[in-house]
Formats: sequence, structure tokens, C-alpha cells
Amino acid sequence: MSQAAINQYVKNRTATATPAQLVAMLFDGLIAALRRGADAQASGRRAEASEQLLKAQRIVTELRCSLNFDAGQLARDLDRIYEFVWRQLVTANTTSDPLLVMRCVELVLPLREAWGQACLGTAVPARLSA
Repeated sequence: MSQAAINQYVKNRTATATPAQLVAMLFDGLIAALRRGADAQASGRRAEASEQLLKAQRIVTELRCSLNFDAGQLARDLDRIYEFVWRQLVTANTTSDPLLVMRCVELVLPLREAWGQACLGTAVPARLSA
């Protein structure tokens, strides 16, 4: 499949997604970027790792922006988790530490699973949980 076709598919999927589905897509993209970043760090591909970790930071920022603080304590707790993950990514990127990145995956995966169960009625897609 061509890159143009993939881009069009993603554009269409995003344009027709519900807000809950968009958040799930952010989680999925975050987990994928984290894993690619950790793999690139472990293989010594610093530029690729940095690119993936910066992408992950942008996604974490989007997740933080999507929080509704009128919802109460849960939103504040999620904001603290997202801030922690963001800071860990900065450290992981400057120290080239793939273990820090994988710890972020360990923090994010349960959030994605809970989001899927609570808002979408689904579990984490198999491609993300392994």
C-alpha cells in the first residue's frame, strides 16, 4: 500500500472517529512510538529514537490537553501520570535509556486497556499488548 493511501486512510479514520476513539488512537500511537523509540535506542539509532520519543512527547501533550478537569480527581491524577511520562521521555531521550522508555510503556498500557474497556467496550488490540 502506498504512503499516500495510508495517509488518506488515517485521515478518514480520524475524521470519522468519536472523541473516545480519538483518545484510543492517541494511546495506540503513543505505545507504538514508545516501542519504536526503545528499539531504536537499543540498536544505537539515536536520530530515529529521538524522532520517536519526540513524537511520543507530542502525543502525551495531546492526551493532557484532552483532559476535562471538571471531571474531578481522575483527570488530575491522569495529568500527573502524563506529566511524569513526558518527563521520563525527556530523560530517556537525553540519556539514550531504553529501559526508561519501556517503563513508560508499562505505565501507559494499563491506561489504554482501561480506556478501551470503559469507553469503547474493548480490550487493548493484540498488536499493542505484546
